[in-house]
Amino acid sequence: MASDASPTSVLFARGLLARLALWPALRIAVHQNWGGPQSAQKQRWLAGVITDEFEASIPPPSASLTAFDSHQSAPMHPSYALPEPDTEYIETMLLQIMDDEFEVALEDGSAFDVARDVVRLWTDAKEGKDGYVKDLEIQADQMKGKMPQYEVDAGSASDWEDSDDDNEDESGSDSENFGEVVPQLLDRAKEVPDIDEDGFTTVKRRGRQI
Repeated sequence: MASDASPTSVLFARGLLARLALWPALRIAVHQNWGGPQSAQKQRWLAGVITDEFEASIPPPSASLTAFDSHQSAPMHPSYALPEPDTEYIETMLLQIMDDEFEVALEDGSAFDVARDVVRLWTDAKEGKDGYVKDLEIQADQMKGKMPQYEVDAGSASDWEDSDDDNEDESGSDSENFGEVVPQLLDRAKEVPDIDEDGFTTVKRRGRQI
């Protein structure tokens, strides 16, 4: 439940949602519904997946007590923490999800920039630092109502820009309140991608490069 979420997780989720909202590649993919009608939900799902990866690196608080208690049943969670995700790991995850769920093959290096910032957000969250999170939230708020622009086969992040427009993102993601989304994220109320009856992600487009 969100009420049981640690301050670290809450702070990290806030920053993560804002950083993803600022990612031009993801913004245009959501705006153009390249991930289908559930594109906005997939953006939140992506944030949930990343949050889970970092939370898995937090040792269970009672691990030292339950791991060696032979009189108790095995704990629901492992008594050890998984390795903390690094920039390369998150970048690979972002590239794969953008390709699988939005049919976008990124070659502009922006996934690395996002991954680096995500790792920084986790480091700051563990230390209780919220300055960077607030900066990202301000920037994300300023982007609301702006139409993302892009160039196909763009070579660098400089080929992305946003234009002023009174029309909000058709998917509705630009009008979201991060404060409302964070509890849902931490409650694991995440929308999953379209899955067919055989258990595979539904593919709607292929071959787009950015």
